[in-house]
Amino acid sequence: MISKNVMKTDDYGDSVWYKVNCDCNSDDHITTIEMEYDKEFRMITLNFYKKYVWTSRYGDINWFERFWKRLACSLKMFFTGWIEVEEYVILRGEDHINSFIEALEEGKQKVKEAMENENSTRTL
Repeated sequence: MISKNVMKTDDYGDSVWYKVNCDCNSDDHITTIEMEYDKEFRMITLNFYKKYVWTSRYGDINWFERFWKRLACSLKMFFTGWIEVEEYVILRGEDHINSFIEALEEGKQKVKEAMENENSTRTL
């Protein structure tokens, strides 16, 4: 049974959606997983959706250093059109990891059934 920080959010005929919470329980670290059967290309896909957050508040720095980081990042975005960010999700403990694996296995089974149903209707 999926439980430890992993939740099924939607279940359509050929796709299933899950939310995976980070062990820190921050809403900024939630990962959404979509597993679907793509009928056009006849393959199973696994998509991860993540909100990336950049802040100058991390670390023990004074207001001037935070201001400088913000200004430097803003200028880089303005002149280059992009910045690099990094985000993470922590799966801590056996229950959390097993819940993640169970969600993947359940999703895989669901989309395989959708794929088999489509293949059986094509052969009729």
